[in-house]
Amino acid sequence: MSDVATSSAAAGRVAGSFRDPSGYVFARNGRIFRAIDEQCGEVLGGPDGASLLAKLVAEKLVVRTEFVTDDALQTTLPAEHPGFCRFLEHERLWPITYPYEWSVSMLADAGLHTIDLQLRLLAEGCALKDGTAYNIQFVRGRPTFIDLSSIERPQRLDLWFALGQFSQMFLFPLLLCRRSGWDLRSYFLANLGGRGVEQVAGGFGWFQRLRPGLLLDVTLPAILTRWADKASKMSREVLEKPRRNTGPQIANLRRLRKKLARLAAGYKPRGVWSDYTQICNYEEGAERAKKELVKRFLEETRPRQVLDLGCNTGDYSRLAAECGAEVIAADADHDAVELLYRRLRQTPAAITPMVVDLCNPSPGLGFMNRERMPFLERVGGDCVFALALLHHLLVSGNLSLGAVCELLWTLTRRDLILEYIPTDDNMFQRLMKFRVNLFEGLTLAAAREAFSQRFQLLKEEPIAGSKRTLLFLRKAAV
Repeated sequence: MSDVATSSAAAGRVAGSFRDPSGYVFARNGRIFRAIDEQCGEVLGGPDGASLLAKLVAEKLVVRTEFVTDDALQTTLPAEHPGFCRFLEHERLWPITYPYEWSVSMLADAGLHTIDLQLRLLAEGCALKDGTAYNIQFVRGRPTFIDLSSIERPQRLDLWFALGQFSQMFLFPLLLCRRSGWDLRSYFLANLGGRGVEQVAGGFGWFQRLRPGLLLDVTLPAILTRWADKASKMSREVLEKPRRNTGPQIANLRRLRKKLARLAAGYKPRGVWSDYTQICNYEEGAERAKKELVKRFLEETRPRQVLDLGCNTGDYSRLAAECGAEVIAADADHDAVELLYRRLRQTPAAITPMVVDLCNPSPGLGFMNRERMPFLERVGGDCVFALALLHHLLVSGNLSLGAVCELLWTLTRRDLILEYIPTDDNMFQRLMKFRVNLFEGLTLAAAREAFSQRFQLLKEEPIAGSKRTLLFLRKAAV
């Protein structure tokens, strides 16, 4: 199990089921620990500041981690986790995200970070034995590596034995996205570990496979895979023969790094809603008035964590971050999230972007459907934003007001900011195009009544210069 900061309840339930011989993660009293074997402990180098672990943490290549030195824990942890005598404590991360919830540039940056870490490890005579995207999490919009037990000191440094897995998790989905229009959700949800090279090659025509961009990383490996299946397997003695020349691997990693960066940079966002702020018919000053109302509420309530649902390109997520909150910014439109993430590259903030369809959120996946937790069990906030979202859930999602109320009540721990949009609003009418109008009864009074079943109305503020209204609500007790 490689998810360092899975919720404590989830970690506690599944840790025993994923007892990797080299180490595994578990939660104890709200803290996140990793049991590691002696070999891993020796590679990471002990608790002193000159250790490999300390260097990687200082260079922000891995999650903040330290060896457990507390006498009491050093006594109790080995007894609770027999077979392990070394333990690490990780920084607790929030939220946990997965590749099927990332945008193209997020996946590319996760791949670049993995390559950078591998290059850094090669300088220490070490390497990663895994090349999976699940070993990366985003912290304040930046990728970081979490699976410390994946670091080893291999016999051979001229080859990276995790290269095939790396291609399946990073290179192949980006190639399919750029050249065949695939989306990351489709790529990963049906195949958590990515897709094999022959399957990926089959997604391209023969002429495409001969192009330079595919020939070296897809076509030739697919041919060699078929050949290797028929030929006798290379003996383990040959594979394990010590070779310390890192030159060939470094050259290939640098080539791959440039390729991933080009693939992401060449992606052109064209999402339906990614230009929302330009096409919405707010009168001059209405958007400013709306932001002022939201900001005032944030300053009054001071939420520690905010969940911005239907975040679009993140204007209100950034407003919440400026008010001191950690923010999850989620939207079903990939390209809107892609633009948000690109903004975060230029101007970092405490925002974690996610591509999520609220009407079909990420399910529980993997072993017993608990290895990768469902979206609805991983996220939440002291305050939830549902700005310019209600009409999407009602029209596109075919949800009732009561169902929307229940969903938002589940996701907030305290407050909800709900934007009511009347049916004659141009954005509402855009959604209604070619649909039968079933929303004559969708009035402000009807919305107020539906949400009163689960929330207390704190205040109601018309947005000056528009027909829209903000409802500021507080979660009622069960």
